[in-house]
Amino acid sequence: MVRIARTVALAPVPRPWLVDALGALTDLAESTTVEDGRVLLPDGRQVPELRLAEGRHLRPGAVYESTEDADAGKGEADARESEADAGRRTDTVRITVQEWRRTRALRVAFSGSGTDGDVTGRAVLIGPDRPDRVELSGRAALTGVWSPLSRSDAKAELRCGDWWRAAEQDGGARRPPLRARLTCGPARADLTAVPRPGHDHEDWEVTVTVRLRGRGPLRPLVSLGLGLARRLLARAVAKAVDDAARDWNAEVPQLTALGRVELGRRFLSEL
Repeated sequence: MVRIARTVALAPVPRPWLVDALGALTDLAESTTVEDGRVLLPDGRQVPELRLAEGRHLRPGAVYESTEDADAGKGEADARESEADAGRRTDTVRITVQEWRRTRALRVAFSGSGTDGDVTGRAVLIGPDRPDRVELSGRAALTGVWSPLSRSDAKAELRCGDWWRAAEQDGGARRPPLRARLTCGPARADLTAVPRPGHDHEDWEVTVTVRLRGRGPLRPLVSLGLGLARRLLARAVAKAVDDAARDWNAEVPQLTALGRVELGRRFLSEL
């Protein structure tokens, strides 16, 4: 097994602000209407590339579809292919509402298919009005990839209460509040993130830990390869974490400066 850890300073997100942000998003979603399958915003504009394909709007069983041309943005020479090939260049995403109760949970399932392969998964937000837990899981089957690496499974969980207690009060969470796992062929990666108050209590210090290991019949060989590549992997993880922290610190303070009404207006303007 290879273990790599990196600590970065992040701009904090106050928990009351998160409640307001989620409230603004759900308010916006619930203010939309449906007409002939088109999802309409309060100002009458259509939500781009989204339609209600089945069921009642925001009710369990409602299915939304989004279709996008995979060749969008390519040059004319790349886009000139036969009509038979054109159908295979279309990426389609289906989102199914499983539960929509703001006082209890929002649950959706999703599936996507396109030129790169197929993806399925679920997303759950427990306690939308008082965020308690976020769960994500998914499975991908990719095309044009070496067979042992063509299928992968991923899952992640964020326990909101544990995160803010550790981040703001140095609560010393008994287990990492953010955990994720990616399994792909003969290898597995486990990621955890643990926050604590920064030295000046104006930011968060978040330690991200990645554990890489082999699995299955090829476990000894993969473990050997991971050990030999440890330095390269450490540099790659450090760069990825540092880049993510830089982007976070550039964007988050601008958002947390906005109130609920301003957030709603911003969300609406970006659609």
